[in-house]
Amino acid sequence: MPSDYGYINARIRGQHSHLLKPVAYEELLALPGYQPLEKWMESSPYSKQWQLAKARYHGIEALEWSLEKNFCQATELLLKIAEGQPRDLITIILRRWDLSNLIAVARGIHGSWSSVEILKSILPAGGISEVKLQELANQPDMAGLTDTLYTWGDDFHQPFKHALEEYQKEKGLAPVELELYKYYYSWVFKKLPLWGDDSASLKVLFQREIDILNAKALKRLKEKKDLAAESIPKYYIPGGTLLTKEWFIKYFDRKEGPKVLSSLKGTRYYEYLFRPGRDLKSEEKLEQEHFRELSRRYQGNPLGIDLALGFLWQKYYEVINLRLLARGKFYGITGDQIRDQLLLW
Repeated sequence: MPSDYGYINARIRGQHSHLLKPVAYEELLALPGYQPLEKWMESSPYSKQWQLAKARYHGIEALEWSLEKNFCQATELLLKIAEGQPRDLITIILRRWDLSNLIAVARGIHGSWSSVEILKSILPAGGISEVKLQELANQPDMAGLTDTLYTWGDDFHQPFKHALEEYQKEKGLAPVELELYKYYYSWVFKKLPLWGDDSASLKVLFQREIDILNAKALKRLKEKKDLAAESIPKYYIPGGTLLTKEWFIKYFDRKEGPKVLSSLKGTRYYEYLFRPGRDLKSEEKLEQEHFRELSRRYQGNPLGIDLALGFLWQKYYEVINLRLLARGKFYGITGDQIRDQLLLW
């Protein structure tokens, strides 16, 4: 019901008013080092978490923890003030961080990282708590991670279980990450039809995410010299609008491939796929365009989920930007170099 959003969006507007403006970033970029940034934290919107962080950590580790804690508390507040349909939709959005965290934990276990290193790469803003993520990070292998999720009754154990045999055979993470993405988006699209206009708005954004993942897969697979034709279909993630599974496969055919590429003219993906070789800048551009689209949703329907969606992503990238800025100041990188890495909307 639209009335469900009146109170929620009023609270979100209050939170949104504390986000940093472009002029604030310029002031931070002009700071003469890392120590002045710590002083800024004392009177910033992150001051409460900063005081807690200093009692547990030191230096840049304390600053990064306070940023992440602040974001997680912002997501907790959204869930606390929301009920019914708004809460269900916010939960779907936040489950995206569970997906990211599980991929990070899987990569850490695969790479034999310590649990401490793994936990540095997570942001516990979803339904899997920091304590549980720590337990997952302590697992000795992928089978242990799978069993732990199953014990908790978390449905994310399913994609791990499906990928386990192939992972053990290939000794690579691709099967695991693919199954996680496929499971998550399948789950999302089963949930979304339960809610009218809001679900349609969210569906478009999830479809764009899938399109980006499929485009990146096409680019990556095109560079593989030993790519077996029969293995191509498994890399396709269904649910996007860019390509059907049939066209995804035809992209690798000598005759049909150019037709598939030509069909993408006028889209953001054509230039990316047209350029040969791995192009990290173009890849980054795709993701940045999607982020800006998510952030602009804050200006969308004032009686729907758009404000929550836009606020979450603006808040998330504020944390990412401040983390980049802090690391840059800590390691003596110039303000101009740091500015090039920031993503502003």
